[in-house]
Amino acid sequence: MEPKKDLVVETLYDPALQGLAVTFDLILIHGLNGGYLKTWTHEATNVCWPKDLLPKEMPNVRVLSFAYDADIYGNTSVAGIRGNAQALLARLRDLRDDRDFGRPIVFVAHSLGGIVLKQALYAARIDSRYQHLLLATYGFLLYGTPHLGADQSQWLSIAKAFAPMAGWRFGWKGRWSELVDSLTRNSSDISNICEDFRFLARRFAIVSFYETKTWPGTGTLIVDKTSARMFLEHEEQVPLDADHLNLCRFESADDPGFRTTCWYISRVAKGLGHGLDGRTVVRIGR
Repeated sequence: MEPKKDLVVETLYDPALQGLAVTFDLILIHGLNGGYLKTWTHEATNVCWPKDLLPKEMPNVRVLSFAYDADIYGNTSVAGIRGNAQALLARLRDLRDDRDFGRPIVFVAHSLGGIVLKQALYAARIDSRYQHLLLATYGFLLYGTPHLGADQSQWLSIAKAFAPMAGWRFGWKGRWSELVDSLTRNSSDISNICEDFRFLARRFAIVSFYETKTWPGTGTLIVDKTSARMFLEHEEQVPLDADHLNLCRFESADDPGFRTTCWYISRVAKGLGHGLDGRTVVRIGR
């Protein structure tokens, strides 16, 4: 079990410690009921791909992971999406000194983490303290993020899907966490975040991965293909042979999902033409 951490950015790999130059920062953001390590760790092999696999493929990439309290029960954090997004910006500002300001950033986010990312980038646009982070962002890979937002029943469905893994069994009558309560109370606010972000989106290379395996015991997709797409002309939509939880977990370096992820990370990091004026559309292409 990973140590409990809240509102911190953990360094999973730093090329500088190996005497290597850093070409770009890869920043991970977990989703609901996730963790800065466990979201990216394959259950059977215990392989955490950003920590165990990626440095061998991309030794010059610094790998960072944002930790925030996303438990579906038991937490009393009232940070919410906007508060967590603000904390992400503040931690990255503190971590990247003057020499790092121009270093490219590629984000990787799972599920709700994609909403946190959208809010963070939108907030950075109007806050001079964080605009350098926006300018440095080349693009992002999003796994199972509900781009169209989700209504109250959908957020509850997502939380209930994770409940057995959090130690619950059907019929449990306890209290949802403050975060889940906030998502269900303010589902329209989440939709607004997604809509507000659309006008910024054209400056980034965007890859949206979606699940093709149903959630065990339900026969349904947690976030289906339609919801996992932003419907932007330059967006890449990529299916993966996994359910919602395992979209971003890879058992080995030979896992097709990991190979695909590495290819897109490399392409996004080479993305051309991102800029504050938002005039340039980034196309990835094969």
